[in-house]
Amino acid sequence: MRRMFVASAVLVLAMSVWAQPVAKQSQPKPPLVFRVVGEAQAFPELSVLKFTIVGEGDTLSKAQEQLEQIEQAVFKALSKFEIQRGQIQTERFAVIPLQPSVSAPLPAGAGLRPLGYRIQRGYSVLIPITVETLPRLLQIADAVLQQGARPTVVPSEDRYGYGERQPYTLIEFMVRDPDKLVQQAMDDALNRAKKLAEQAVQHIGKVTLKLVRVQVSSIQTSPERRTITPEGRDPISTFAWQPIRVTVSAEVAFTYE
Repeated sequence: MRRMFVASAVLVLAMSVWAQPVAKQSQPKPPLVFRVVGEAQAFPELSVLKFTIVGEGDTLSKAQEQLEQIEQAVFKALSKFEIQRGQIQTERFAVIPLQPSVSAPLPAGAGLRPLGYRIQRGYSVLIPITVETLPRLLQIADAVLQQGARPTVVPSEDRYGYGERQPYTLIEFMVRDPDKLVQQAMDDALNRAKKLAEQAVQHIGKVTLKLVRVQVSSIQTSPERRTITPEGRDPISTFAWQPIRVTVSAEVAFTYE
């Protein structure tokens, strides 16, 4: 009888344990993922005056002498605007033999002596710029051209926005360091994503959002001179004084609890 009582007690205990409800394990909530675009823009803070000085002569020394005469006059004109020699950078130097035109083929092995030589030297000057100082920039460019300098020829692969009949550049505008613009565009993208996440969980009630992933798909500039990447950002330049815009496309993920 006692054995039956013990067995019954064990059976009741086992049944009561089996009948206890099993606590459900909470499943992790999938993250909220948003694809957003952030933007930032700024006006150029620098202008780049580009010009070329050319000297010609029947010998290289005479061509160089003519170039130096024009160069001295140009540098003197720039000094009146408080632009010193150390601010003027040499960007290109080329020597071109001047060949006579020939209407008939030359005999084999025959060569033509150059009629003379042309020496080209390209320069650039960085000048801080605002909308108020645009007229002064034109005065500087005009003074340089009046002393014999020429606009700089743009290589065909660099003719951003220029037609075949206008292969020259004289003034460009530049945002020297685009990192600040990129960061502002990134912050704008994150703010947009956060607002979307807050709207998505609004019906749940008070929750805490946690940023878990940011994946940048592209960083672009407008005017579209080049695409820049986070690994290496060059100065952004344009042929017009206008807002330069940086656009960041990113995928942003949040969790909430």
